[in-house]
Amino acid sequence: MIKINIEKVNKYFLFLGICIFSLLIFNNIVLAAEKQPILRVGIFLDQTETSISGDGTFKIYNLKSNVLISEERNRVVKLLPRDKGIEILEKGVFSGPIEIIPVGNTKIIVMFNGQKYRYRGNIEVAIDKEHKKLNVINIIDIEEYLYGVLKNEISPGWPSGALKAQAVAARTFAIFNINKHIDQGYNLCATTHCQAYGGVNHEDPLTNKAVDETRGVIMVYKGKPIDAVYHSDSGGYTEDSENVWGSFLPYLRSVKSKFEEKVSPPHHIWSYSISEKDLTEKLQKQGHKINSIVSIESVKKSETGRASELVFTADNNKVINMKTNDFRSLIGVDLIRSTFFNIEAIGKESNITEDTEGKKEIEDKEEQKESIKEILEQKKDWTIKELLELMKKNKEEREEEKEEKVLKAEIVKSDTPLTFIFSGSGNGHGVGMSQWGAYGMTLQGSRYQDILKYYYQGIDIIKKY
Repeated sequence: MIKINIEKVNKYFLFLGICIFSLLIFNNIVLAAEKQPILRVGIFLDQTETSISGDGTFKIYNLKSNVLISEERNRVVKLLPRDKGIEILEKGVFSGPIEIIPVGNTKIIVMFNGQKYRYRGNIEVAIDKEHKKLNVINIIDIEEYLYGVLKNEISPGWPSGALKAQAVAARTFAIFNINKHIDQGYNLCATTHCQAYGGVNHEDPLTNKAVDETRGVIMVYKGKPIDAVYHSDSGGYTEDSENVWGSFLPYLRSVKSKFEEKVSPPHHIWSYSISEKDLTEKLQKQGHKINSIVSIESVKKSETGRASELVFTADNNKVINMKTNDFRSLIGVDLIRSTFFNIEAIGKESNITEDTEGKKEIEDKEEQKESIKEILEQKKDWTIKELLELMKKNKEEREEEKEEKVLKAEIVKSDTPLTFIFSGSGNGHGVGMSQWGAYGMTLQGSRYQDILKYYYQGIDIIKKY
């Protein structure tokens, strides 16, 4: 008979369980590290030439053949688009994309308009053969990408809670929009069309710390990353997504936001004026066949009071309908800072003339009128009915005189050029998180999680990697 030592068996299985558990934890850590997205960010696009260097040693590869072209240090390498590919001066023409890989802690330097921009990660230079232009792409992991985003989007001197809220919003936005420019060969651009990204030049220790302390944290709605759009200042209320972009998103709902008032944003209240002449020229450049604009009217407003559609009436009675966000783009989003505005017209066109025919008609009526005193002198005996009729006529004449005076006031000629004044509040499209609102909430003791859940409705905050 075989005797089994139960105690030894239990110890064996306990040891085996610990090993398996440890292995699972290790595998999960490895898998989690692998899940951190690697982004291709279009930093300089449609370039006729590109110059690249480094603050240390870097290697240049032909990606198509995966062959090392050269290893450089403290040298500027110039690249040019050619019919057969990309020329590297003194090295030749190469058909495939070129990748520049740093050695050690080297940061790659891209020269643009006389400025030097340093980047973490690798740099790829690809050619658009159709247009014979070069696209410079930064290949970088998402956390290091966020280092170069946050300082461009928010002040490093703001409270930690606001910085962390911005870090999570920017990370979530990048993951949701990871294929925004995939057809052009990269994931995201480096402008505000995606998120403003400036590489190492635009990093700061405080914003980097906010990225590190929220590493891998994103917002999800029903388990999926959200389109975490944000803006500078709500002006008092954020906006529903469909009123700006036409698509309903359940987590981008309008909320009251008075927190900005506690921190006095620089453009919380703003105004902008444009002459009729300048406005007409801008509309003409868009292809509208008009000579002048007579009036502007906001014909659609959301429940928050934001203008969603404008109507322009021209001198030939032509009507132009335009979405307010398109109008902001036409004039400049740094001039018409939000859609939260009122419109006032000052002055009149100098070619408006007086209504002489209307005046003559008034004068003729004056001649036909007979005063009450003259009528009473014509007859001494009056019946009650006649007196009542006379009083009625007198009242009607007074009303006519009142209307004529109004008409005369309206036809006064003015030589003041017509100018449209836009008076508004807030800064940006108004959807999602208000950055200045987040600042105000931190002063009330709100955590970054509280801020995010206030501006993005019904979301969960998870650690993705």
